[in-house]
Amino acid sequence: MIKKRGELIEFEKRLLKEKKRLLKQLKFSDSILKDTEQNAAQGASVYRTHIADIGSETYQKEISSQLSAYEYEILRQIDEALQRIRDKCYGDCIKCHKPISKARLRALPYTQLCLKCVKGASVKK
Repeated sequence: MIKKRGELIEFEKRLLKEKKRLLKQLKFSDSILKDTEQNAAQGASVYRTHIADIGSETYQKEISSQLSAYEYEILRQIDEALQRIRDKCYGDCIKCHKPISKARLRALPYTQLCLKCVKGASVKK
């Protein structure tokens, strides 16, 4: 657990900054996806669309959808990390309850697992 107030404030600021960035990115991605769908709907009624264009649009939508799902998952993890700060258990591995290294937290402030538990989870799969 991170006990120093200054460090907790530092991690909280980093988490909030990343959350703001992700929300902005998701808003932008959603607007692009909506524009693409509207343009496709308008164009389909006026022009014949080549099958390759339809495939490209479908591929683009799928990639955007997967990226958005990933970003929403990161947002969920950020919210959980912020809750752990409020609960005063930020920095503890949720699996083994041992402290997560500060270097790992600085690299991935929303992480829930220590490196040992991450490696153990990937070996079991």
